[in-house]
Parts: sequence; structure tokens; C-alpha cells
Amino acid sequence: MEPSRNAGRVGIYGWGVVAPGARNVAALEELLNKSRSALGPSDRLELGPGLFAVGEPDFAFDDYAQWIGERRGDSYVARMRAKMGDNVQFAVGATIQALQGDARLEGLVREADEQCVVFIGSGVGDLAESYRAATALERAARAWNHFWAQPVRCEARRQFEGGRATSVAPPPADPTSFPIDSPERQDALASFNAHWARRSDELRSFLERFAAVEKLDADDEDQENAHLNAIRKRLRAHRALVEEVGCPPPPWTAVSANLIWNIQNAPAAQITMLLDVHGEAWAPVGACSTFGVALKCGREAILRGDAKFAVVGTTDPRPDAALVAAFHDARVTPGIGEVNMPFTSLRGTHVSGGACVWILGDADWCSGRGLRPLGGWLEAVALSSDAEHIITPSKTGPKRAISRAYRDANIVPGDVALIDLHATGTPGDLTELALVEEFAGERTRITARKGQLGHGMANSGGWELTALAMGLARTVALPTGIRAQAVHERIRSPAALVTGEGGTLCGTVGVKLMLGIGGITACVVIRAA
Repeated sequence: MEPSRNAGRVGIYGWGVVAPGARNVAALEELLNKSRSALGPSDRLELGPGLFAVGEPDFAFDDYAQWIGERRGDSYVARMRAKMGDNVQFAVGATIQALQGDARLEGLVREADEQCVVFIGSGVGDLAESYRAATALERAARAWNHFWAQPVRCEARRQFEGGRATSVAPPPADPTSFPIDSPERQDALASFNAHWARRSDELRSFLERFAAVEKLDADDEDQENAHLNAIRKRLRAHRALVEEVGCPPPPWTAVSANLIWNIQNAPAAQITMLLDVHGEAWAPVGACSTFGVALKCGREAILRGDAKFAVVGTTDPRPDAALVAAFHDARVTPGIGEVNMPFTSLRGTHVSGGACVWILGDADWCSGRGLRPLGGWLEAVALSSDAEHIITPSKTGPKRAISRAYRDANIVPGDVALIDLHATGTPGDLTELALVEEFAGERTRITARKGQLGHGMANSGGWELTALAMGLARTVALPTGIRAQAVHERIRSPAALVTGEGGTLCGTVGVKLMLGIGGITACVVIRAA
């Protein structure tokens, strides 16, 4: 018997996106075909409304609520609304889209079961949930310390202020020495209260009583529910203790458990629960190259024989003010009130959020069940680490990943119809262009899309790869929105750049380069089916 022509190949059988200006793949293709940018000015007060262009993802959980409810019930939908942040919801939405590309996929994924792996990474995690937790803890701690620091509850302070205790450590700077309502005064007051609260004898008494409550067991004989009954008993006793003492809620009771329901592996875990599959599920993290890292993990799981399907992708929150500010401080995000396209003014990139999920499959196994690849073949993924600075890859380092990807895919530069670059709209664009010159053939076209979709942290690679694959299927390079007349004067060969008009491709092989903070490079080779 002759071996199958699909043996040892990995196909792309489904994809879904949540992106700026595009709540699904069809909307993404329409956006790109119109050569539009989905970026717009942030109205956040702390970012100087209008100064920073960002990419707000187009997403509504209601688009997926019925699908989820039909499979898991209305209570599951309600929990997802209440407890899951952007990262989980975006990833779940993109996964549902990917499954809907072929009506047979959902059933086959469930059939694969333990041989369906899920790798969903993130560039920065769910920052909003982290901030909410940190803010709630800080606010509660200030009120708590203020309460216990009062002289009536702190013998050490009474003695110190009465001049009767020379052995008590003096407090930090006097808050009243700073201007009224100044940040310095508020911080000094927080430090002052923390100093005396730590020495409060009444706080020590409260903590001893609280610890005793924590040791309470259920006083009934309902063994099946004894643990839950004991928890309820302790909660009632805790509330009674706080009411008796008259203190604010303890800081350790002020933080929502949502913080742990939205840690890095939560999107992958939620997808396994939603689909009722039992293969490996975790979060690969490789900064801006995370989508490539997830692809590599999924592809290798299939080639090893550990999986028939791999649900892979990335998810990141809506543009966060602190993240935009950090990018600006790193001099890679311009505060100019307009969009900076790659290869033009080189002023920087724009933070955006959303998700991208692909479903990879064992081509032989999928073919036997009547599936055809939607996005072509994933021929190679290679990684390397090449930083000479935390945000700057070395000039030659990424060549390691590119060379290995070409070898693994058994291609030469002349085979490559299209290369999509990382291109963040900084001077690094020029270095990146020079870097890929030896990997491009005479008819290879070059694209870059962060002026349309922004820097989606981990997501950009996925959005851009999806655009590349859609173009390869039609032998066209979708428009990039870059104006030919705006291309930077230092670019020596602008003819290869795909601008606002798009262009015809000569071939079916595409290459995507991702350059992550810390120097992690991912090079992906795909081929149209």
C-alpha cells in the first residue's frame, strides 16, 4: 500500500479572530481588502485623550452566549460573564468561530478527546484583573491600617506620643510635613498608619480571634457536605467578628477570586471544559512571538503522534493605559494623535487587544474523515533567541530561525511568494528588511500590518498569519494601508513592499516573521492547499 500523500503533514482546519475593527475572520478580510486601519485615538484621560492611537477589539460576548448555553447551560454562561475577563472571553469566542468554519469540526474534536491539545498563550496576561485586585487590596489596606493605627487601639503609639516609651521605633516622616492633598502626603500617611498598625496590640488580639475562627469545623453530621458547611460557618463567624469589633473588612477579604480564575492558563483550561476534551492544555508565552510558539507546540504534538487536533492561539486584553504608557516610555509608541504605518515615519507602533485561534490537524487523520484544510498547510515553525537588548533583536540573530524554517520546509528563497514582517514602525523596520533580503526571491512580496491592526502583543502574529494565508489561497497580497509616497527614504527597494493597493503573488508559499521582546524569534512557513 502506498503511503498517504498527507502523511506527516499538519493542516489548518479552522480559525477565528477577535481584532480591532473585526469581530470575525470575514470582517478581518473585509477590513484588509478596503486597505483600512482599525486604529483610533484612545479617550482615556490618563493617556491625554487623542494622543495615542490604539486598537480596541470588536467583541461582544452575546455573539457566543447561545452557542455556549446550548452545550453547557445558562448557569455556565452566567459564570463566564461574571467571572471571566477579556482574555478568556476573547479566546473562547475565537475558538467557537474556528469550530464553526466546518460543521463537522466540533464533533471530530470531541472524538479526538485526549488527542486534542489546547495551547493558548498571552503576551501580557489579563492586566485588568490584576489591576482590579491590586487596587482593591491597596484601598482596603489603607482603611485597615488607619483603623488599627489610632492611639485608642495602639498602646505603643499612645506611649510614644506621650513621651513614655523611648524603646519604640519612631514612625516614618510626619504626613503633615507635606502639602495638603499632595500625593506625597497621602503616601506618607499610608506609611505612618502601617507603622503603627503593625504595633497595634488590639490588632494582634483580632488576628488571634480570626485564626481561631479559621479552625472551626462543621457541627453537623452531614459528611457529604461537611466541608461546605464548615466554610459557611467560618464566613458567618468572620462577619460577626468584624461587626463586633467595628473594623473595616480585612484586606485579605477584599480581593475577588476572579484574579485566579483568569491566570495565564485559564483560556486554555476553559476551552477544554467547554469542548469536553482531555488532552494537554496550557499557556505558552513568548512575548510578541507567542502565536508562533503556540503553533510550534501544536504542530510538534501532532507530528509526534500525541494529538490529532491542536487548538492553538493567543489572547490579550483591551489596550491598557499602563501598557501604552510603558511602551511610550520605551520610545516605541508615539503620542502624536495619528496612526504610524510601518516603513514610514518610524515613530513607533500602537497597542491593541483581542485574540486569534487556529485549529491544526493531522492531515492524514482529518482527510480520512472528509476534512480539507481551510488555511493550507503549516510546513514549518522555527524558534531562536537573539536579543542584544531586551526589546531589540540582534541584526543577524533571527537568521537562525529563518534558516531552520526554510530547511524544515524544504524551500529556497525563490519559492517564497510573500513574507510578512513583524515591522513595528520603528527604525527596526529597516534592519528587518535588510535581514530578510537573502531569504526573498526576485518576485517575493513583503507586507506588514501593524498600521491596520496595531501591535496586538501576542496576537499580531496570528492576525497577520491569517491575512497571509487568506491571500495565498487567492494568490494575492491583501492591501496593507501603507501609502507608497510615505515609504521612508532609507528603504532601498520599496517595489517589493505591498502598499494600499495590494498585489498579485507568484507562488503558494508564505513566510511570517515574529520578533518578541527578549529576543525570541519565530519564523513560520505555510503553503496554500
